[in-house]
Amino acid sequence: MEQYEFGIQRRVVAHKTSEAWLNTPHVSVLVEFDVTAVQAFIHRIAQHPDFRNIRVTLNSVMLKIIGNAMKHSPVMNAHITYNKRTSIGAMSVSQDVNIAVPLRSADGRMITPVLQQVNQKSLREVCEGMQDIKRRVANTNVDLLLLEAGLGDTWERLRKGQIITVLQRLYSNFIGSAKLSLPSREERRAYEKIPPQDRITAKDLLCATTLVSNIGSLMPELEAYFGLLEIIPPHTTAIGLAAARKKPVAVTDNQDMDRVDVREIMPASVCFDHRAMDYEHIVGFLGEVLRLCRAPEELLANGSPPPAGRFPRNCAK
Repeated sequence: MEQYEFGIQRRVVAHKTSEAWLNTPHVSVLVEFDVTAVQAFIHRIAQHPDFRNIRVTLNSVMLKIIGNAMKHSPVMNAHITYNKRTSIGAMSVSQDVNIAVPLRSADGRMITPVLQQVNQKSLREVCEGMQDIKRRVANTNVDLLLLEAGLGDTWERLRKGQIITVLQRLYSNFIGSAKLSLPSREERRAYEKIPPQDRITAKDLLCATTLVSNIGSLMPELEAYFGLLEIIPPHTTAIGLAAARKKPVAVTDNQDMDRVDVREIMPASVCFDHRAMDYEHIVGFLGEVLRLCRAPEELLANGSPPPAGRFPRNCAK
């Protein structure tokens, strides 16, 4: 049986997810979003002059919908602190919705850069932001990025007085038998010459207020559901999106008549920290997501004036 040690990326993932399961009581709500109108909207807007050379994807539009909907459930966009011994907890609600978006790097490993202020950006800016993040991910050395982020976390733990934990971490990762194999000094120097605006930096990983993971983008042909997704402390939420699929759905028309229609359905999982909220606290968010999925053209009025030209009030056929 072949054995190998975790590299820095797997060590970071293992540490953060273990911390999540040990400290966070997860609740997961499985939902299905009807994105039929969203898909029609994307097809139409992609041909509009104001969106020329802008890649409008279902993922980008759903990020914008989620960012807008967070204002209806502010506690979902917060950081939590909690003391088990005293049962005292507190939350810091952020005005900016900064979404961590897992992406595959050039070598196939996953990192989670953050698209900032999604709620304040226009739809065009969200699409441009995702394009820019993907461009920078392609120039990023994952090992050096996570080393930078890990050292920053180490200094933060030192400031909190976690000296023994820090010494154990430093010994295990840089001195002990399972020490990390890091890029050479020459590789580090070459990497440092890449301007920070052209690669992902530690700051791009550490400012998130929530996470949205889209497994549908990796395998769109796979019919799958997110059952549960780790909530990375100190976040209070994590959202998983699966691939949209055409399904027969019972709908009611304007005359209250039922019929079976073919709709595009996106399965999703909305996970939240039970210490911070109950189901009632996410109802506003879910309701707004459903509403914007039915009327995605309203996204054009958020963050900036609608593009010139005419857009229909309802893009669904």
